[in-house]
Amino acid sequence: MQQLIERVLVGRSHRQTIAKHASGLDRYTGVLTIAAACLLGIGAAAPIATVEDFFGLNGQFSIFTAAMELIKIGQGAHAIGLAVIFGVIPIFSIATVFDLWYKYELHEEKTERMLPRAGFCNRIWFLVMLATLALIYYVSQSSEGAILHMAIYYLLLSVLLQKITLSRLTGLLDKIKYVREDP
Repeated sequence: MQQLIERVLVGRSHRQTIAKHASGLDRYTGVLTIAAACLLGIGAAAPIATVEDFFGLNGQFSIFTAAMELIKIGQGAHAIGLAVIFGVIPIFSIATVFDLWYKYELHEEKTERMLPRAGFCNRIWFLVMLATLALIYYVSQSSEGAILHMAIYYLLLSVLLQKITLSRLTGLLDKIKYVREDP
């Protein structure tokens, strides 16, 4: 059992990834990344709200069903925006952290190429956070009978965990890069 826990925390033992060099609470960055992915899946697939006439949506909807319904009623641009903001960007962010944490070794060229991607994900996170908060606000204000379900809060928690993992990871990479460059 201890080997399984160690594998989740640091990945494969023979690879020199950033997970092997993390200490303290930073060792749990991989676990937080996995939790963010799980919460994102629940938040996107489970019903987030029950509304009446919210952008043409009626009844209970999830992010996936809302995108499909928006396409059916001819609002493809809204559906694409919804899919990009709550699907593509968070998955891209989680994949970036996962790759840097578990997959790429520190001395690989791929790791250096991933650093700008991590910085981009760190910056674009604010767009997803603002969109999530705006969704919560506008759904709750859309009608008197609007009900928010727990999945919207799972989505919000996933977005927060993504920021924590991105921030910790870029901080760790900067420390390691600084030590390597020091003569």
